[in-house]
Amino acid sequence: MHRDPPSEPGESPRPAASTAPLPQPGGGGDGSADTGTLKPVSKAPDGADSVPSEVAAPPVAPGEALQLVRFSRSDQTLRITGVTPHGRRLTFEQRADREGWYVVVAGRRRRPTQRELGLVVASITQEMEAAMSQERQEEVRSAYRLAASSDQPGLPGRGLQAYRDLLLDEAGAFIAGQNERLGVVAIEYQAFKRFALRHGHRVGQAFVRALGERLHALFRDEEKVHVCHKAGKSFRMIVVDRSAQELLQLVHRAVSDDTRKWLAERVWGDSPRTHPDEIHFYVGIAMARPAERQEQHYLNLAQRLNDDAYRAAKLGQLRGHTSIQAAKMDYRTTVQQWVRGAEDELEDLAAEMDDGPAEVMAETVDVLNELVPADLEGMAVEGDVRALIHKAIARDGFWQGSLAMRIAAEALVARFLGERTPPEGENGYVGGFDLGDEFYGLSLEGDRLYFAWGDINSAGATRTRAGLERIRTAVGWRREDGGGIVGRFLKALAIDDGNSLLDRLRDGAQRAYDEVRNDPAMRVNDAVDMADYLWTALPPRGETVRSEHLVEGAEVFLVLPDGTWTVRVLERRSNFIVRLEIGGEEHVAAVSESVHGLDLKLRVRNTVASAAICLLDMRRDELTEMLSLVREDNGIPDRQNLNVVGFLRHVADLLLAEQVKNPGKIRMALGDPWQVDRFVRSFSLEDVREDHPGLFYEAVHQELIHDAPLQLDHNLRDIVVQTMLRRTRPESS
Repeated sequence: MHRDPPSEPGESPRPAASTAPLPQPGGGGDGSADTGTLKPVSKAPDGADSVPSEVAAPPVAPGEALQLVRFSRSDQTLRITGVTPHGRRLTFEQRADREGWYVVVAGRRRRPTQRELGLVVASITQEMEAAMSQERQEEVRSAYRLAASSDQPGLPGRGLQAYRDLLLDEAGAFIAGQNERLGVVAIEYQAFKRFALRHGHRVGQAFVRALGERLHALFRDEEKVHVCHKAGKSFRMIVVDRSAQELLQLVHRAVSDDTRKWLAERVWGDSPRTHPDEIHFYVGIAMARPAERQEQHYLNLAQRLNDDAYRAAKLGQLRGHTSIQAAKMDYRTTVQQWVRGAEDELEDLAAEMDDGPAEVMAETVDVLNELVPADLEGMAVEGDVRALIHKAIARDGFWQGSLAMRIAAEALVARFLGERTPPEGENGYVGGFDLGDEFYGLSLEGDRLYFAWGDINSAGATRTRAGLERIRTAVGWRREDGGGIVGRFLKALAIDDGNSLLDRLRDGAQRAYDEVRNDPAMRVNDAVDMADYLWTALPPRGETVRSEHLVEGAEVFLVLPDGTWTVRVLERRSNFIVRLEIGGEEHVAAVSESVHGLDLKLRVRNTVASAAICLLDMRRDELTEMLSLVREDNGIPDRQNLNVVGFLRHVADLLLAEQVKNPGKIRMALGDPWQVDRFVRSFSLEDVREDHPGLFYEAVHQELIHDAPLQLDHNLRDIVVQTMLRRTRPESS
């Protein structure tokens, strides 16, 4: 369990429930507990009516204790803070005189009502039960493992929720003088999007998983070094009581040549298809300063360390380049520490770069720019497992995290294949975010199973141009009206208006696009790589184009799922620019080549954030037959589980990138308008097997037949399923 930082500077942390019993309501001055009645109380100091003596606390139904409970102690006052089942925040106080409880509402102290007394008694009882019951302790530990796990299944170490909690915890300890030093390290894969597009998203995720394994192996035995997977290509390290020089030594171990070679071999085995020179990182370091013990609140310190570590990493990545795009395409490892003069250096760099100061400074904003609103309460709910789970898998009005999504989706697949009647109150669908701006959902409708995998077009360009708040609105974060790209996606999963799910998804995507398109501030310029779709001759006779094919007068072919165009090279101006004639129109593309092949990027002008969705559609008998054939062909017994959800994710992810999103953006770069039927497409299992046999069998052998069981308590699984399938979206975040 993590230490819970004090709620105010100078306040001592609360004792763990397993080591120090909590005072009971109505306890006498001798420390005796009386859980059933309260001692007589005469009059509240503010003149409120007194509570009658010997008032028994009313019974509280299951689930009606306080949520997000937090205990603290100030001088001789015990405080319990929590949220009632109706969403009202209350703070209970028991003073040193032990004359009973007070409740603080809107800054005013008064005696609690019987209902409020019942809530606080139930909350204390839950905490005591968690401490005393071995079975309950295991359930709580499992909940913490879920909350602290990475968003990527199979990745060792901690995840985003644990990073928030640990950083806030260690910042509180530093302010209180319990730690001498505190540092945060941001480790990001360099040029990773380009790498993932070239090798495929699944290979990209394999490299993320491999880096997690490497960091875990390097530092698992290092005291006071916490390694966390933030999301996607991003890792964070929290390092306590190490000097700057010692911290640098840790960083150089993490990003050494040995690490790069190890990663390539870990993913590819004896025949790596990724050269170590293709694997690089940009690393940032931020250290707490002794003066901040007096100047900073621990919440502000934690936020600064997080932000400055990321800004240092970006400063190292951008330094020496004339544009953001050039910096992102460069393969090199940089390590940069944030110091007081780094702010001025970053401003000078922004003023000198071609993109302009606004875009450069926007690029240095970490996606995790809201460390504090996640607050401490979500990870300090030792007794309330349901609240802890809810906090672990809910974020700003959406379910989030591939681990919890996998649990809920597997429950729906089992219900579908077993033709089971849904439990009362449970939905036949679930949807939410995976990593970053990827989202997905699963829906059962009659004898059909639908698996939808989505991504947000131009999300990064929109955040840079329009700001984080606008992209949140476009996506649907925190919107109470349920709108936005992902908000409408979830509505399409939930409603049943007689139309097909494909039509509903398209209608929602079109409405979200129209809404964003009407905001002039949301219009941005983006880019798309067309190299993988260029052929020297029409397939299967041709080969994919390389840099040497792009000479003046050459003709190649652009082959997209919905058409083929002849491409004529008009001019190769330099090593970086090429003029092309495509469909009778002239286009300028940026060209570059590295160890992994050709990049040829077209500009997508005047576009907005929008949805790209791949929908897999399958009948029950079709899926059942496929699974039976796979078992028979591979000698897999019926009792052994197959990773159906992982298989569907694998197929949908690659189809989305190769058949939906990139081809659609290329058409827009060529001048076509955004069309929803290009960006929301449906594929059947038979389509995948017949038209993309390589992808189909890759998904079978990499995912379907290699199920990695989740090491979670079965009761915890049930709670996750009930939590996610009884609501379309979280009740709160």
